[in-house]
Amino acid sequence: MEAYALTPAQRRTLAAICDTLLPQLSAEQEAEMLARRHDLDPEHVKVLCRSSASDLGVPESIEETLAAGHLPTDSRQELEMVLNAMSTRLGMLLLCGTDTAFASLPHADRERCLMSLRDSRFATKRKIFQTLKAMTSVNAFSRNTSRSNPHNKGADKNSLWSVLDFEGPPSAEEARAEADARGREEFVYAMLNDSIERDTTLTVDAVIVGSGCGGSVVAAELAAAGQRVLVLEKARYFKRSEITGGEGDAYDSLYERGCLVATEDSGIAVLAGSAFGGGTAVNWACCLRTPSYVKEEWAGEHGLKAFTDGTFDASLDAVCSRIGVTSEGVAHSKNNELLAQACEKLGYPCDVAPQNMADVGPLAPGAHFIGSGDRFGLKQSTPETFLKDAATAAVPAMFADRCYVERVLHKDGVAQGVRCRIVGADGTTEHTLIVNAPRVVVCCGSLHSPALLLRSGLANTNRQIGKNLRLHPVSGVVGIMPNDVAIWRGAPMTLVSDVVAKGPVGDNYGAKLECPLLLPGIASSVTPWKDGAAFKDRMLDYKRLFSMIVLTRDKGSGEVRIDKEGTPRLYYKVGEHDLKSLADGVEKALRLVEAAGAESILMAHELTPLPLPPQSDPKARAVELEKIIAQTRQLGFPLYKAPLFSAHQMGTCRMGSDPKTSVVKPTCESWECSGLYVIDASTFPTATGTNPMVTTLGIAHMVAQGLKKGTSSIPSKL
Repeated sequence: MEAYALTPAQRRTLAAICDTLLPQLSAEQEAEMLARRHDLDPEHVKVLCRSSASDLGVPESIEETLAAGHLPTDSRQELEMVLNAMSTRLGMLLLCGTDTAFASLPHADRERCLMSLRDSRFATKRKIFQTLKAMTSVNAFSRNTSRSNPHNKGADKNSLWSVLDFEGPPSAEEARAEADARGREEFVYAMLNDSIERDTTLTVDAVIVGSGCGGSVVAAELAAAGQRVLVLEKARYFKRSEITGGEGDAYDSLYERGCLVATEDSGIAVLAGSAFGGGTAVNWACCLRTPSYVKEEWAGEHGLKAFTDGTFDASLDAVCSRIGVTSEGVAHSKNNELLAQACEKLGYPCDVAPQNMADVGPLAPGAHFIGSGDRFGLKQSTPETFLKDAATAAVPAMFADRCYVERVLHKDGVAQGVRCRIVGADGTTEHTLIVNAPRVVVCCGSLHSPALLLRSGLANTNRQIGKNLRLHPVSGVVGIMPNDVAIWRGAPMTLVSDVVAKGPVGDNYGAKLECPLLLPGIASSVTPWKDGAAFKDRMLDYKRLFSMIVLTRDKGSGEVRIDKEGTPRLYYKVGEHDLKSLADGVEKALRLVEAAGAESILMAHELTPLPLPPQSDPKARAVELEKIIAQTRQLGFPLYKAPLFSAHQMGTCRMGSDPKTSVVKPTCESWECSGLYVIDASTFPTATGTNPMVTTLGIAHMVAQGLKKGTSSIPSKL
C-alpha cells in the first residue's frame, strides 16, 4: 500500500495556516511581551515569541496524524478539500472572500482570513477554524520539542514548557526507580500474537472482546472458575518502559483515533481510551459509586431488580476492594484546594472523590500524568488488578493485542465465536483469526460494542443497537488567579460538588462540578485565539489557571451508527433540559471562580479574559460577576464556538427487562443471540451522572457470577 502524503500544495497551505495560528512574533511584539511578562525567564519568553508552528514540526505532526488513519476516510478527505480550497483563488474567494491563495497572502491578511472563519455565522466555517486551531495548538504544546525547535535553549528542557513552568513528564529512569522503591513490580503480559504466523483457528470456553472495565473483570472471574479465556484487544499492549508519559504520545497511542473523535452533528470532542486496560489506562482515578437514585431508577423503570436488592452493591464492594478505592487521606492539588475553599465560602457542598491510586498523598509521583499512561504502577487500573488476576489464575487467561474483531459469528440465534484481523509474530503482517467459543463477551465500550453488533448482522429487530448514547456533556470554566496554581501538579479530580446535581427540575438530572486534568496541549486547545500574538500571551497564564468542569447527567440521548467501513460514528445533539443543566452548572462555577479570588475569567467563546474588579471592591466585583453570568446564559453554547467535551460514553447496548426497549437482558445476554453477552458501560440504561468506571466494574462482576454457572433463564430469540 502506498504511503499517505499530502500534495505539495496542501502541505504548503497547511504550513501557512499553522504558522498563522502560531507565528513567529515581530521584534516589536517580542519587546512588548518581554516588558509585559517581566516576571518570567526572558530567554524562555524569547523562545516562545520566536517559535513558529513550523519550527515545532506541527505541520509534519498533523500530516503524520492523517497518515496514521486517526480520522475516518471521509473526515480526512474533508480536511484535504479545505486545504485544496485554500490553495486556490476560487476556493479562497468562497471561504474567506479574497481571491488570493492563503499561503500567498501577507501575514496580517492570513490572520484576517482565519478570523473570518472563526467568527462566521456559518457553523461549517467555524468548524474549519476550530479543527485547524485545535490540531495546531495541541501538536505544538503537547509534545517535547526541545530537540527539534531551532530556537530552544538547550536540549535538556523544552523552552515552550519551561516558560509555562511545566516540567514535563519524569524520565523513564525516574519512573522506574519510584516504582521499584515502592515495590510496585510490573507484571509483563505475554501476547498470543507472537505465535501467529498464518491464518489461525482457536477454540476456547469464552472469548472476551476488549480489556477494559467489563472485559477485565469477566476474564478474571471466568479464569478463576477454571474456564479457558481469550481476551482480544484492538490496541497495542505497552510495557511501562514503552510509555513516555508525554501528553501528545498518549493521544497518539492510548486514545481512540488519536483523540480526534467528535460527534458528527454537534462537534462535541469525545475522549475515549483505546489501550490495553481500556479507559482505566488513562482515566483520572476518580471512583464515584453509582448513586442510589440511579439504582432505583434502573430497578423501577427498567426492571433491573439486582440494582436495589443488594446483589449489585455486593459486587461494587468487591471491585472497589480489589482496586483499592479509598477516600481516606486523599491529598488535594492547589486547583482542588481552591474549589474546596470557594465552596466553603459560598456554602456549596464539596466532598472527597474516592481514588484508586496506591499513593493518595501530596504530589504523589506520577499522579498528574495518569491520563498519559501509568509508568509508576500508581493507579490500580485493570492491567494492575483484574487482568493480572486473569493471567495468573489456575487456568491462565490468554491475551492478544492489535486484534480487531470484525464480526461475531453466529448461527440460528446462537453465538459461535468471532472473526478477527490480528497482527502476527513479525509485528506487521495481518492474519485472519477465527476464535470458536460458546460464549462471546463483547466489552468494547459504548462506541465499539454497538458497532461490532451492527457489523455482525444481528437482526436488530427493535432498532435499539447503538441508540440511547449518553455522553455526560462537559463545559469548562477557568479563572486566572493572582498567584500560581500549577494545575498539573497533583492528582486531578479529588473533590466533587453536587450543588447542581438535582437538576433544573429536581429529578437528579443535573451536573457535578469537578477539577480536570489540564496538561498544556488540552489547555491550548481551549485557550481562545484572538490572533497569534494574543494566543501566545494567553498561554503564559497557564500556571495561574484555576479550572473546573461542569459534568452533566444527560437526560437526552444520541446514537452510534457505522459507516461503510464499519467504523462507529457518533450523532448527538444536546437537548434543552441538558443545556439548561449545563448553564446552571456554569453559573455556579463562575461564582466559585470569583469566590476563589480570580482576577479574570477565561471563557472559550470570549476572545479576551473577562476582568473582575479587585477583591477590595466587593460591590463592583459582584455587579460585574452578575453581568458575566447574564451574558454567558444569553450566549448559551453555540455550535463550534462554545466547545463541549465528553470523557464518558454510555448506554448504546442498553440493559433491561423489556426486549422492545433494550439490547441485552438483565444478565447482559443478547435478546437476539444466545451465548452473546455485552458487558461494559454501553449496557447502562441511563447516564449515571458519575464517572462510570466503578459502575461498569460492578456490573461486570455481578453478571460474571451467572456466567461462571452457565445459566440463563430467559430465551434469547425475539
